[in-house]
Amino acid sequence: MLFKYFKLKHKSTDKNILGHWILDPEDMTSLEIYGNISIQFKANSELIYTIHSDNRDQIILMTYEIKGGILITDQPSSPQKEQTKFNLVSKDRLELFFGGEKSSYIRK
Repeated sequence: MLFKYFKLKHKSTDKNILGHWILDPEDMTSLEIYGNISIQFKANSELIYTIHSDNRDQIILMTYEIKGGILITDQPSSPQKEQTKFNLVSKDRLELFFGGEKSSYIRK
């Protein structure tokens, strides 16, 4: 019974990333690097990465998996797995660490 508890608890940690996240408007460095972006994690391992602009949004469909504190993403149209460290600071704040840069996201 104790094993089931810890197993479920570990799986629910991965589910905490599910949902729609926007780049924190106060994270000026990340806004300069990435622009106005949002990311949506779905339960079926789909990741929707959206670059918002005045004219139109560019949507990139990806897949993801989580192993420990690492987010592994892949873009099926141009396959190449990328690994990004992440930290769920709270239920509404996510930090990603990629290429030596930290970006902060807030839950939408």
